[in-house]
Amino acid sequence: MKNKYMIIAILAAVCCAAAIVYALRWRMEEELPQKPTAVRRIATRKRPAAEKKPENKKPEEKKEPTTPPFINGTVTDTEGYPMAGVVVSNGIDCAATDSLGRYKLPNDSTARFVFFTVPADCEVPVHSAKDHTAHFYEPIIKGVTRYSFTLKKLAGGVEKYYKMIVLGDPQVTNDFNPYYNGPDDKPLEIGDVERFATETMADIRRTIRSLPQETPIYGLSMGDDVQYYGGFNPMLERQIREVLGSSKMRIFSVIGNHDQDNNPEYLNKWEEAWGPTDYSFDRGNEHYVCFNNVRFHGKYTSYFSPGELTDSQMKWLRQDLALTPKSKKVVLCYHIPFTFGTSPFGKARPLSAAHEKGHYSSSRLPTLLSLLGEFSGGYELFCGHTHFAINHETEIDGHHVIEHCHAAACGNIWQSNINICGTPNGYYVYTFRGGRMVSCYYKGTFWDAHKQMTLFHADTDFNGESYAADWDLPRDRRIIVANVFNADSRWRVTAEENGVEYPMHRINSKGQDAFATGYHHKYAVATSFRFISKQNSYLIMNHLYYYEPKSTESKIRIIARDPYGHTFTESAEEIIVEPFRNYAHYYKEE
Repeated sequence: MKNKYMIIAILAAVCCAAAIVYALRWRMEEELPQKPTAVRRIATRKRPAAEKKPENKKPEEKKEPTTPPFINGTVTDTEGYPMAGVVVSNGIDCAATDSLGRYKLPNDSTARFVFFTVPADCEVPVHSAKDHTAHFYEPIIKGVTRYSFTLKKLAGGVEKYYKMIVLGDPQVTNDFNPYYNGPDDKPLEIGDVERFATETMADIRRTIRSLPQETPIYGLSMGDDVQYYGGFNPMLERQIREVLGSSKMRIFSVIGNHDQDNNPEYLNKWEEAWGPTDYSFDRGNEHYVCFNNVRFHGKYTSYFSPGELTDSQMKWLRQDLALTPKSKKVVLCYHIPFTFGTSPFGKARPLSAAHEKGHYSSSRLPTLLSLLGEFSGGYELFCGHTHFAINHETEIDGHHVIEHCHAAACGNIWQSNINICGTPNGYYVYTFRGGRMVSCYYKGTFWDAHKQMTLFHADTDFNGESYAADWDLPRDRRIIVANVFNADSRWRVTAEENGVEYPMHRINSKGQDAFATGYHHKYAVATSFRFISKQNSYLIMNHLYYYEPKSTESKIRIIARDPYGHTFTESAEEIIVEPFRNYAHYYKEE
């Protein structure tokens, strides 16, 4: 009996276990999808999932990275003390540092640099011990909002006087331009950079050595540092910068039309080498403002002449001048002349003088003159671009304006050693003292500093060009023509004949120096003859003078007195008919 109950219990346990296993298997079949077999191709149906009611959730907003609204920093001296009143800019807005040396500027996405106006009582920072080009800026880096500067005070404070060497258009190319320095028609094939280094800069060093050692010396390049003839060279701008910075003078530059030629890559190379195109700095009692006034139009490299400024540039300029003490003299520095040009912007205004017919002044000039009129120290206008020397004088809204248009260091783009007005390749040496321009002379490269003119007989033929024919002067009268390089209406130019002085007549009209025209007519290589011909419509000449001797037997000398108290003389006996002796025979030291 006992065994019978045991067997029944075992069977019951087995049945229970089987039931449990079956139940578990059924549940698993409900929860797991079954693989179809070759026989059964219909899968077990799943229970439809209950539909969830949509929730009224707000769509998630994409979080975009936020740009800090400001950039900021401090300006301190080398001792760590804060410097108050230093103007800092991003090229769009300007701000002066507070008593703790702090500044804050809007973080504008279009800004390329943050920079400061070098104070008059501080050294001009430079790129290196061997490269004395000015370094007063930092490129703006994405994500970086703090830019601080350390300035070194001048030991003697604000300079009482200083020299400013100004160069028009170095304009080195990526090639060489053969030029002729004698009548034997044998060209010299020397690279432009080499000529600039061994001629212009060598002569500048000589000029600097002639000055007292303690003389403060600075430099300005008026643009067109390079020109990409011969193909684009990405190192050319940096190369010429280092050559320009190789002397003792600390030098700034404006940007020219050929530095950019409406090509963003060219513009970027200039900025990589020089920094911002619009900026300012102080020396002595002068406030220098440099800016890009080259405005291109059309598909190619056409630009407005006279120069123009954009609305944003005018906004920046107003801010810069508003933060400048009104007791200072302002020197505006740019490339293309404001007071004359022949490819005008729509709002440019025609000049009124008869000899200026076809020329226009910038649409911005009246506003600029109004802003400059607020400064008791006055103003100066500095430019380049033209490859001829002229102190252009004109009347604008009742203002008598003199614009100093500087002759080119490269002359006719290194195809000679003269500019298209007959002025030799060279540069200008200004002296500022106590807020006044007390001296300025033109220094021809390798010419004696006292040589400020060249003389010719009007009836001399220069490869088919003559002063008599060009200027409607009498022939066969031995008329003497004086080319006084830096003359303006304030100069007094006379002819002394047998001890008696007579005024020379000033030629003030469009035209060309006869020798320069004749020379380049014969030897022009890289540019068309029109650039240096009488058909060049944008040329204005005003530094030629003539005198008709009373006797062919007289002893005559030409006397030129500048407005700074200097007198320059040249003997008519030294007139040389062969012009190569005047221009291509350098006064080089052996």
